[in-house]
Amino acid sequence: MTKFIHTADLHIDSPLRGLAVRDEAMMRRVQRATRTALERIVDLAIEQQVAFVLIAGDLFDGDWKDMHSGQWVAGQFRRLADADIGVYYIRGNHDAVSQIQRKIRWPENVVELPHDKPITIALEDIGIAIHGQGFADREVMIDLAAKYPQRVNGMFNVGMLHTSLTGSEHHDTYAPTTIETLRSRGYDYWALGHIHLRNAEPLSTEPYVTYSGNPQGRHIREPGAKGCLLAELEGESLKQVTFHPTDSLRWQELVLDVSQETSLEGVLAQARTAIQAGHDQHQGLGSAFRLTFCGATKVHQQLSDLIKRNEVLLEIHNAAEAIDDEIWIERVRIDTRPQSQVSLQNTHDLWGSISQQFDRVQADADAIKQLETLVKPVLDKVSAQHISLSDEGTLDERLPEWITAAEELLRSRLGAKSE
Repeated sequence: MTKFIHTADLHIDSPLRGLAVRDEAMMRRVQRATRTALERIVDLAIEQQVAFVLIAGDLFDGDWKDMHSGQWVAGQFRRLADADIGVYYIRGNHDAVSQIQRKIRWPENVVELPHDKPITIALEDIGIAIHGQGFADREVMIDLAAKYPQRVNGMFNVGMLHTSLTGSEHHDTYAPTTIETLRSRGYDYWALGHIHLRNAEPLSTEPYVTYSGNPQGRHIREPGAKGCLLAELEGESLKQVTFHPTDSLRWQELVLDVSQETSLEGVLAQARTAIQAGHDQHQGLGSAFRLTFCGATKVHQQLSDLIKRNEVLLEIHNAAEAIDDEIWIERVRIDTRPQSQVSLQNTHDLWGSISQQFDRVQADADAIKQLETLVKPVLDKVSAQHISLSDEGTLDERLPEWITAAEELLRSRLGAKSE
């Protein structure tokens, strides 16, 4: 029996956005999560004695500040080399233009497929043919798969592609293609990357077409278990594909209906219970929660009061720490309303639009960088006046918190006008 691992979108050393972590040791654990995911993939590959590992794009998040990220990854690949396991990878939209990456000397077991044309790598000893092409530029708008070579007869054929297929509301449309185009190549398995959400069922079974999803969720819009796929073959036939979790921190939104609560103590008690239950479901992993309080409730006015709200936030953070020091609160949203007010809270109204827009900004690395560019000159002017806005971190660390504060302020002002 021959086995291989399909993974993609590791985004090594990219930040996990939205977590306000004050403890330095805790921050190091959080920011190491993408590395931990790769370590667990390597561990699984060695344990399962796979023939090779496929990485379908976005091994890195972009160009590096220095060589440390690449050197560390090369060390993990050497672990695979010592176990006689090959690595085949293609570049995606995030690591297409990395110049420093080209300077890393990979171990001999690592093969990067070219970005100027698709090629086929025939592994004669195990009867597998690997086809693929990486991204030459960040934005590839043509159908790369349409030019992939036809299958190699007498072998199990695997195609690697970084693509959005026909599009996704959460991802940019790159290298668009269709299931019909993939099927026309005659391959047996398509290892896709770019979409971070792993599909519960394959997009197609003949051929087997699937996204592995990313091995570590990086923000609240990437909730649930994250990992890689292990494929097992018998001759030229695919026997089974199984999901293996590799994440060390799991994101989850807890929506709490507090319409029956008559006091802040009741609201906080419900929050503590939900946090405990959610964390227990994660089976020893770290947890990052977003809490949303909703419903028509008698405590709406108290929750909307900025001073009281700060007290509630502090109590929730303290409760999370008391349960486990591996729990983080990403955000607390107040979506309640007075009991006499008709609900306006749904994804099609003004409130929903505000939430969606702020979510998109928080999850978009390019948008965050643009905001940093806009904010930095203002902060420089403030600093020139010897006024300190905060001593609790760098701009990159504080900006997600300020975005959250801006959202809450806007929502409270609009709520006050509507009442």
